[in-house]
Amino acid sequence: MSSKKKARKTTKSKWPLFLAIGGIIVLGIVLFVAFQKKAVPYTPETTGGPSLQTNQQTVDLGNEKLGSTVQVSFTLKNVGDQPLVFTKIPYIEVVEGCCPPTPTIGSMTLQPGETTTVSFPLMMHASMGGKHDLRVHIPNNDPKNKDFEFKLLSNWIE
Repeated sequence: MSSKKKARKTTKSKWPLFLAIGGIIVLGIVLFVAFQKKAVPYTPETTGGPSLQTNQQTVDLGNEKLGSTVQVSFTLKNVGDQPLVFTKIPYIEVVEGCCPPTPTIGSMTLQPGETTTVSFPLMMHASMGGKHDLRVHIPNNDPKNKDFEFKLLSNWIE
């Protein structure tokens, strides 16, 4: 009989351990769920379609030293209530100067509230000095601005 009593005592003493481990697991799950980032609902600034907005429409780099590289970037945001689709890769038009680089875009589609970046390095060599006036075109499906345009000015000196 004494062996049965020992067996019961051993079995009873494991329950508090199981309860403690179970409590720690439940507490961990509760804390994990409580501290997760909650998605903030997006309220569109315009309704009835996509709408492209940027942090700036003109960048004037001023005087830049020939041979140096400048990284240019623009942030684009869809402030509408429908997906914004960039219908072509951004391209650069030369108004004055020469040698446009090829821009890159982070994403070709933006859901409402999403952002992306258009960027490119800009460098002029010795024979490319002087004023440069470039237009960065962003073709898209925004009904109010299908060919969104940034103005980029610079003056390359020795």
